[in-house]
Amino acid sequence: MDDLQRESIVRAVISELQRQGYYGASQPQPSGNGNGRPRVPRKLSRIAIIGGGHGGHAISAHMALKGFSVNLFSFYEREIRAAREHGGVEVIGGVQGFGKLNVVTTSMEEAVGDAEMIMVVSPAVSHRSIASLITPLLKDGQIIVLNPGRMGGAIEFAHTLRRYALRARVYVAETNTLIYAAEIRAPGKVEILKEKNKMRVAAFPARDNDVVIPLLQQMYPQIEAAQNVLETSMNNVGMVFHPAPQLLNTPTIERVERGEKGLRWYKDMVTKPICDMVMEKIDKEKVAVTQCLGLDAWTALRWVKESYGVTGNSLYEVLSSNPHVAGFSAPSDFWGWNNILDEVPNNLVPMSSFGRALGIPTPAIDSIVNLACTMCNIDFWHEGRTVESLGLGGMTAQQMIQYVEQGSAESSCRNCEICICGSTSGATSQARATEGVV
Repeated sequence: MDDLQRESIVRAVISELQRQGYYGASQPQPSGNGNGRPRVPRKLSRIAIIGGGHGGHAISAHMALKGFSVNLFSFYEREIRAAREHGGVEVIGGVQGFGKLNVVTTSMEEAVGDAEMIMVVSPAVSHRSIASLITPLLKDGQIIVLNPGRMGGAIEFAHTLRRYALRARVYVAETNTLIYAAEIRAPGKVEILKEKNKMRVAAFPARDNDVVIPLLQQMYPQIEAAQNVLETSMNNVGMVFHPAPQLLNTPTIERVERGEKGLRWYKDMVTKPICDMVMEKIDKEKVAVTQCLGLDAWTALRWVKESYGVTGNSLYEVLSSNPHVAGFSAPSDFWGWNNILDEVPNNLVPMSSFGRALGIPTPAIDSIVNLACTMCNIDFWHEGRTVESLGLGGMTAQQMIQYVEQGSAESSCRNCEICICGSTSGATSQARATEGVV
């Protein structure tokens, strides 16, 4: 089934749901807070963590230690078995203690049912699947935050919620990075190498920043509001730091596979030639695309300074001298750490796509994507996020900004015949845009 056939089916389903009054403008309106938006609590107390990896363990343990009621979910029992048996997660390093959890579960319904804040801490390749599964479980006023969204995560997540006939009125946001440098050291035990000094977050659309940011700051006071989700997406530096070393330094991975101990990512994988000849060029292309949209573009050097307080004259200097990430292990196999299967289609491919749409060449980024396609025998160009798949195809830079900040753009309905609110009427889209939530 090709994309046009899938889109035709989606249009038919949405049309029938609208006819029956389950979708779009016919949705029942929740009790609001006087401005058309559902109420959220003044004080955050209940958090759900979706994802049982390094970040999921770190956030759940730390937030439990801060006094929040935390539910931890994973699709995989093996990831959370130790946390379930012990009743929580042990954290060492920059934060120390035992975070007692309210619920540890493989049931999505049990995890998110009473949560005020839902933190999705999973690879970007899972965002659509999680959105499709969580849709019928959501309640008015819940806040969903992708940690991080990679490129276009919040937009894709919100689109998926609508495609699966979301009835609740919820908020969707994304971060520009994971708040921690963290790594699991044993089952149910995670080391927080560093809690970052600064992290930016934006809601989709950005007019909801005033609802989302204050609640997130109760968890992490160092959070700042980004202009919009294009800023958070464009300033995710995973595309600079991860795919190129993974693809270009396979001998180090083979050494780990053979049992050699003590090999580290930023010491043994991220070499000076890879930094100077490839990663620096990827960073420059990323910045050029971001600046073309008129957004605050963080170079990789600035990102390291803002996140860790480490400065230097070159990317290699700041990465190799950063004490906060020195403990990151080198991967034990080629597919490790999701550096290829996640970040190539969800960071590099969309950045290249935005570059083409805006007239900015991205030869270094394109070369890494092509190398990944060759080495993995996967067509990442086809599998990855693009301006078209995110509903931004055919838009100017100004229209893209309007879309992510106001939730509407005149071209959105013309592009796919279904606007962001599930209606084929541009007038309806503009009317719904004033309501302020998904």
